[in-house]
Amino acid sequence: MDSQQSNSKIYLSDNIRFLRKQKELSQEELATKVGLNRGNIASYEKGTAEPKLCNLLALSKFFEVTLLDLTQRDLQNFGSVPVSPNGTAISEEEKPMLNEYFTRASELDEVLEGLNCYHCYKKKSFDEMPKEQQMLVSNFEKLFEVAQVLMDSHKELLAFVQSK
Repeated sequence: MDSQQSNSKIYLSDNIRFLRKQKELSQEELATKVGLNRGNIASYEKGTAEPKLCNLLALSKFFEVTLLDLTQRDLQNFGSVPVSPNGTAISEEEKPMLNEYFTRASELDEVLEGLNCYHCYKKKSFDEMPKEQQMLVSNFEKLFEVAQVLMDSHKELLAFVQSK
């Protein structure tokens, strides 16, 4: 794992500015090309606002970089701007990172299962719960279901990327 990932620095604002300047575009021109306004681009570059996911995807697609590269790699010091794989094989450099994501996913899955087991155990220990507590239990169960769906999707995505 490189030092950029370990300290979780976000390079989004610097990378948007860098990539825009590499393409010799003004903020207005970039905004037009990705369906935003100049103020959005200016805010993203200053770091005073974060793009919605759909805007982040549009920027990633326009600049032909992965979301990971756009947000978590210092593209100014990367040597050359990495191009989005679009179905190409995973490089040897990316394999350790993918393995780390698999490890994190397994750890997170264990944490979620542990929380659910604890929740079920505590729930059994109450004979009758007040209405507020019943609502909390219900909300937790819904959130757990959503987290499980997201975790399953995440694992499927990792397996898909690994198969490339």
